[in-house]
Amino acid sequence: MDKFEPMVHDIRTLGLPALLSFHTVAKLGGISAAADELRMAKSGVSRHVSQLESHFGISLLERGARSLRLTPVGRKLNERIRSILAEIDLLQDIAQEESVGVSGQVTIAATPEFGGLIATQLFPVLRERHPDLTLVMRPDYAFEDMQDPGTDLAFRVGTFKDDRLVALELGSFSRWLVATPDTRAHYAPKSPADLATLPCLTFRGDRPGATWRFVKAGKEETVDVSGPIAVRSFGILLQLVYAGQGFANLPDFMVRHAIQSGTLVRCLNGYDAPAYPIFLTFRPGARNVARIAAVIETAEEIVPSILRT
Repeated sequence: MDKFEPMVHDIRTLGLPALLSFHTVAKLGGISAAADELRMAKSGVSRHVSQLESHFGISLLERGARSLRLTPVGRKLNERIRSILAEIDLLQDIAQEESVGVSGQVTIAATPEFGGLIATQLFPVLRERHPDLTLVMRPDYAFEDMQDPGTDLAFRVGTFKDDRLVALELGSFSRWLVATPDTRAHYAPKSPADLATLPCLTFRGDRPGATWRFVKAGKEETVDVSGPIAVRSFGILLQLVYAGQGFANLPDFMVRHAIQSGTLVRCLNGYDAPAYPIFLTFRPGARNVARIAAVIETAEEIVPSILRT
């Protein structure tokens, strides 16, 4: 007997319905809600969850009088189940697209500002090349997007480490310190240290303040800044800069044209910011789906040039 045969037989006893029931309970937070969504009896959903717990010999849910929640191992298992369900969706897509070609919906997640760049500059190219393709952008700063089987692709900023996903590095961007000409002339910062006492607009959702990094002649300098306003939105921070409320460290692709027109100016000439890589992430096997492969191929071609201009 093959040494893997007992393992394969053991896996077969799980069954897709049990995985789907448990994932739906985890997603909605209750047996009744899951039963409604799956159009099943509550007893059937409960039985599926019990089958999983019996199979693994562990508790996946902590059941209270009026609520339930996932155990730590239940959370880990649910993450893997989401990936399995997403792979099954890909199999269905491959089968359907064998006959219809590049058509259907592709859902993409990205941070709001970078998502805006993609929607306005990549989407028109995709629509011209593939008229039967429909595109949805999900803007969010959270990086849990690819845990949702409904998300096909995600653009992620910064370091990336997830062995469940494929990641293509498409380029990078920097943050530029900007202000209106009047703001810069009034405060006239000469070095990063000067910013410690100036009105700086920071990207936060709890309180003003941040540590900004700059590089000059290969040497990094950091400064702790604070100011009257903090907003967890680069778009709103840009509007505050336009309103003369202070200095902000913003993605270069957001302010390049404003600087070229003279509406805004870069501050601290000679100082640069570290680069932030951009990754396009997707599940293994996604390239086998025609509609997703079309977006990946076009993004590989177009996005690097978008980031450079």
